[in-house]
Amino acid sequence: MKIFIHLPTWLGDAVMASAALYGIKKYFKDAEFILYGSFASTQLFKNFSHSNTIIEDRKKRYKQALKLRKEFKIDLAISFRSSLSSKIILNILRAKKRYFFNKRKFKEEHQVLKYLYFIENALNFKIHSKELQLPIKRRFTHPLTLKNGKKILGINPGATFGSAKRWDASYFAEVAKEFSKSHEILIFGAGHGEQILCDEIEKLLKNSNIKAKNLCNKTSIQILCQNIALCDLFITNDSGPMHIAAAYKIKTIAIFGPTKFTQTSPWKNPNAKLVHLNLDCMPCMQKICPLKHHKCMKDLKPELVLKNFHQKFSSTI
Repeated sequence: MKIFIHLPTWLGDAVMASAALYGIKKYFKDAEFILYGSFASTQLFKNFSHSNTIIEDRKKRYKQALKLRKEFKIDLAISFRSSLSSKIILNILRAKKRYFFNKRKFKEEHQVLKYLYFIENALNFKIHSKELQLPIKRRFTHPLTLKNGKKILGINPGATFGSAKRWDASYFAEVAKEFSKSHEILIFGAGHGEQILCDEIEKLLKNSNIKAKNLCNKTSIQILCQNIALCDLFITNDSGPMHIAAAYKIKTIAIFGPTKFTQTSPWKNPNAKLVHLNLDCMPCMQKICPLKHHKCMKDLKPELVLKNFHQKFSSTI
């Protein structure tokens, strides 16, 4: 049996779809999978067993679909997207059975549950494990303690959705300073916009004579996952790396502003603590603050993050 999966575009959504994806795999034990999607999502599942991963070429996606139709006789086609282009692709494939994700259904549920319910309802079977799973093995079974006795603090100042989700670079630097005696600092990021943020944090720490390793744009998705899994603590915006940390159950401080933390919080991670304000304008779900003040992030000071850390983790320090 050949199953075509159109993966979510964004890294975080792909991580959150992993419970549903592995549920499909467990049910169709002998199936061969064709995993199709963005560079980030296909790289995340590159080591998914019995699968071919194909990066979607947005300019040639329909030609790709025609080629796939000729190359594979697809029995079942599933899209974790709700876009028109995805529907066209699945129709081109002419799979015997085709199912599309409807983002308006299960509107108030967590995104992980939305994907799970979509698959359960479409294919009429129960997925018993609701855990996130990634086919990328950790280098160590536990967060790493270095030879100098320090652990690793990961900070992730970026967020692909837009600037409204990003906590201030100087705030990240202030929090990192507080952990510099007990932790080595890794800075995570990708893309030009995040490079600027990461470089700024690195510079601010350097000005305080604190070394940090800036990994922005220097790792593959696989190495990104493995590096996050090394962290004792991960401080992050609502982002793809935050969901990777959740998959590995890493101790996490997740900073939320304009997005719905009820739907995109770190899934089933008992080691995660959400930090957010409760402003009347939240959550606006906008990429850029429509009120031009960005108070949901600017008024969320480093002191509040540190306070929440100590409340959640003081017994484990």
